[in-house]
Amino acid sequence: MRCLTAALVNMLVVTAVIMSLPNAFADNLDNSTEQISFSVEVFDVNNTPVKDAVIILTPTFDVPAQEKRAQPAQMNQVDKQFEPHVLVVESGTDIVFPNADNLFHHVYSFSPTKSFELKLYKEFTSEPLRFDQPGIVDIGCNIHDWMLGFIVVADSPFYTKTTAKGNSTIASLPKGTYNVSFWHPLAPQAAPFESDTLTLDATTTITLRLKQAIISDDGFDDGFGDY
Repeated sequence: MRCLTAALVNMLVVTAVIMSLPNAFADNLDNSTEQISFSVEVFDVNNTPVKDAVIILTPTFDVPAQEKRAQPAQMNQVDKQFEPHVLVVESGTDIVFPNADNLFHHVYSFSPTKSFELKLYKEFTSEPLRFDQPGIVDIGCNIHDWMLGFIVVADSPFYTKTTAKGNSTIASLPKGTYNVSFWHPLAPQAAPFESDTLTLDATTTITLRLKQAIISDDGFDDGFGDY
């Protein structure tokens, strides 16, 4: 009788554990899909807001597939400058290089991440180029040497770039632990995060401070006339 009672108790315990598994799984699923926001402020050593700082959060856990960009991203050419100066896209994104100037541009890059050349053209949009490999792509114009732009190809859909006020937000982010990376064209080796990982379990705002001055090169005047 005692053996039968013990076996019955064990059966009840196993049954209870099995019945509890779906609820535990559902709780974990709910936690992984709950959305929060992440905001960042970036200042240089002089407490000046830093524009065009790129922060990429790469999840260390599985996340639901994110909606892909429907249209190609754009790196425009306006007043003999690349606009935007820094463009951030997820790997696998198509990019077009329209020319809004009434003069020829010749866009190229020798970067290992993406090497390409768009020969002389003006006042039309080039065919899209796909950027599949994560990394930094510096681009120039073979006619106007002062023109310099950057494309940051992220290996994650969760990234942001700071505004002229030095701030930016990722509005929809799953809770969890992320690998974090930082990049700025004038501080490519900067590492303002205290750790390589960041655990986010609630809406968060952080402030990053660089150890150097960042002097904006926006509005560069070439002084070479219209050619």
